[in-house]
Amino acid sequence: MNNMESKNPLHVLCFDETGQLKQQNECRAVMINHLILEDGLDIDAAENMADKTIRESGFWPVPKFEFETEEET
Repeated sequence: MNNMESKNPLHVLCFDETGQLKQQNECRAVMINHLILEDGLDIDAAENMADKTIRESGFWPVPKFEFETEEET
């Protein structure tokens, strides 16, 4: 299953007409607009849902930071 066939219908909004992944901020904006205009969510709820959907999608990996502890220095 590729990303265009994801179980989450909002994921489809992250791809352009050629199937290429959009920039994260563009995808977020499209999701928020969709959630407000089509689903009737308020702005805060739409932003929260878009952010959660983007995090869970895995389309843009979140960098993991490793912190040194005092014992390692």
